[in-house]
Amino acid sequence: MKVLVVDDEPLILQGLVKIVKEGAPAHTEVISGNNAYEALDLMKSFMPDVTVTDLNMPEKNGFELIEEAKRDELCQRFIILTGYDDFEFARKALRAGVVDYLLKPINKDEISVLLHRIAGELPCEADSDYCRHTAKLLGYIETNFTQDLSLDMLADYMNMHPNYISSLFKKETGATFIHYLNELRINEAKKLLAEHRQIPVNMIGSKVGYENRHYFNKVFKKYTGVTPGQYREG
Repeated sequence: MKVLVVDDEPLILQGLVKIVKEGAPAHTEVISGNNAYEALDLMKSFMPDVTVTDLNMPEKNGFELIEEAKRDELCQRFIILTGYDDFEFARKALRAGVVDYLLKPINKDEISVLLHRIAGELPCEADSDYCRHTAKLLGYIETNFTQDLSLDMLADYMNMHPNYISSLFKKETGATFIHYLNELRINEAKKLLAEHRQIPVNMIGSKVGYENRHYFNKVFKKYTGVTPGQYREG
């Protein structure tokens, strides 16, 4: 399991990392970030299974970190650390979809129970069900990547929790669902642009799953370095 710990106070961060390492399941990899911006950058390569984050941080707080990380599919599970203990805060935490929130000072046994529970929810690569689920999931995406797909839709199709789907996907492909889907679509768009020069660019985008021409251009350029029109001309 991979755990990212985030807090803007160095001494507190050091103590949190120690507590997490002592309470986490065996072979858990733990890294730390000093603020939300650093955490988001670390997530892109580390791809944590769970992020343990302080709420009150300068410039970007814990809720904003969660919102951005979930939007970009960098992490789906979060444990919030806070000094607040009131109903409104609890309701906001639940709306943000956090696994749980813990009051400071952190209880080592409490976070240990949480981390072991999360580890039990992650797919096990030695499990034959894991292999079967992976083959079914990737097969469905490769057949339907031109359709409107989302993690929630895949979860419904697989009859599984979106968090499980996200974890399974990252472990198998090394990429987020969105990145994998975009690569499939852009590779198909490149083939269509080269082989069917009579088809307008906006129709190419629609054929591979992008109804919005401007968004198609933006994603295509991000993955290839040029616009669809420039790619066709080259």
